[in-house]
Amino acid sequence: MNTQLNLKELERKAFLTTYQDGLWDLLFGLIVICMSVSFYRPASGYSPLNIVMFSCSMVLANVLFWAGKMFITLPRMGQVKFGARRRKRVLTMIIVLSVVVLVQVALFSFQLAAWANPELGAKLNESLPKSDAIGLLIVASISALMVGPSIILVAYFIDFQRGYSIAIMMALAVFLMVYLNRPIYPIIIGILIALPGVVLLVRFLQKYPLRREEASHE
Repeated sequence: MNTQLNLKELERKAFLTTYQDGLWDLLFGLIVICMSVSFYRPASGYSPLNIVMFSCSMVLANVLFWAGKMFITLPRMGQVKFGARRRKRVLTMIIVLSVVVLVQVALFSFQLAAWANPELGAKLNESLPKSDAIGLLIVASISALMVGPSIILVAYFIDFQRGYSIAIMMALAVFLMVYLNRPIYPIIIGILIALPGVVLLVRFLQKYPLRREEASHE
């Protein structure tokens, strides 16, 4: 029994070591900065450029993340195979998160349609309270609740302890972006999320330098 517990604890420690590279922090920070572009409502009216810039920046953020995992983390940590219980948690996370993402995509698409179609936007505004401030508060709160719980779920299923505080910061960033319509606030929050990732990445590179023979094969 003790042997099983020790093995599980060792597996958990090995799993948590993969978060020492800071790449998840950097990814979430970049995502917040990307969202500041998509949620911004210009005075001249919605432009499809918003969603194009958001999509491109999100793709770039994910490419940088997986490139970091492949060329920085993997050569230093190696490929680790974890037990069935942890794999099941990851699979459950993927299923739950897929449902959440589908709902978010549907709501986000509806929001884009409302921005692009003034008549639809007017009907949407009629369904909200008459006070613009209250209406914005409701929309901002709903938007924050779409993001925060999703990241909390990810943090729980992948055992990412820093993810809980990151989820709160991301929800706050979305709320401020929608309510105040000023990209500077989520950008600052995104930088605050990413900064610990930069520190962790530097420490990771110092703690796990590539051996000469490994470096020569790259």
